[in-house]
Amino acid sequence: MYPLLMSPYFRHGEQTPWGGSQLKQLFGKNSPDDRTGESLEISALPGMDSVVANGELAGVTLSKVIELWGEGLTGLKDNSVFPLLLKLLDAKEMLSVQVHPGDGYAMEHEGKLGKTEAWVVLMCEPGAKLVYGVNVKSREELQKMVDGGQLEQALQWISIQPGDVLYIPHGMVHALGGGIMVYEIQQSSDVTYRFWDWGRVGKDGKPRELHTRKAIEVTRPELEMGKLPGATIIREGGNQTYYISDENFELSRLSVSGKMPLEGGRMRMITALGEARLSWDGDGLDLKAGDSVLIPAGMDKVYLEGRTTAMCVQTPDGENLKEALGYRADQVAGLSL
Repeated sequence: MYPLLMSPYFRHGEQTPWGGSQLKQLFGKNSPDDRTGESLEISALPGMDSVVANGELAGVTLSKVIELWGEGLTGLKDNSVFPLLLKLLDAKEMLSVQVHPGDGYAMEHEGKLGKTEAWVVLMCEPGAKLVYGVNVKSREELQKMVDGGQLEQALQWISIQPGDVLYIPHGMVHALGGGIMVYEIQQSSDVTYRFWDWGRVGKDGKPRELHTRKAIEVTRPELEMGKLPGATIIREGGNQTYYISDENFELSRLSVSGKMPLEGGRMRMITALGEARLSWDGDGLDLKAGDSVLIPAGMDKVYLEGRTTAMCVQTPDGENLKEALGYRADQVAGLSL
């Protein structure tokens, strides 16, 4: 086994009418057009697999790697569903207002996992805003607003800037504003209920489908959350700031100022935000900003080198993180929810 540099699957064109060209311009992605909204960096969604770009498995889909390496890759006994999906999103225009179901509702109604996710703002235009929650107290009140054509008045907007981290548990109404690029980590699911699309129509002159009834049924109006401050632990070769550790994933930011050992025993996803080098067993891989690497759970003695930052996602281990953080655990979303 070795760390896998992944080549993304792109969603673009009519699939992402709100998309732009920043994935190509900022990160050199080989995006297919100037309305490429999503780069699925590490994905095993059916028909939307990312592909290995390095080593002996170059050209092999992630789904096939899971078959080959199994628990050695994921660290999980059950590999029937790859648990996570990592994306980069370029929102040139406003996205639709969305909400995602939890696992129970999604499995009952869609036969799939639900979706909890998180955003890290990589870039945004001055004054950028996004929808983050609703300002009503109950689903009944939300239903009345929708029935009266007043959904937009129920939306909670917040201003953002690069570096902001937002946790979006299932049931949180949300929408990216225009002029924003984010790093997104989520459960491996494509279940999305579209609440509202700002009256836009497609090339056929028809609006995109809305899923209003289901959206209301899964919305949790009581969710009131803000940007995550995170809690930092000093590490060899830099420091690690933790933002989220729930039952689905653990999200942190690595600030590297030398040679940082990466923990073994759990699957890790590293996305470089600047130039860095990943090294292991006398081998190595040079990374540029926007590169995403999947490090198998069965590997240890892997190092990230340079003077840079990177996003890190691991399968969760909340109890050990609580012990490491002590009283600061309540600064990490999911540990105290």
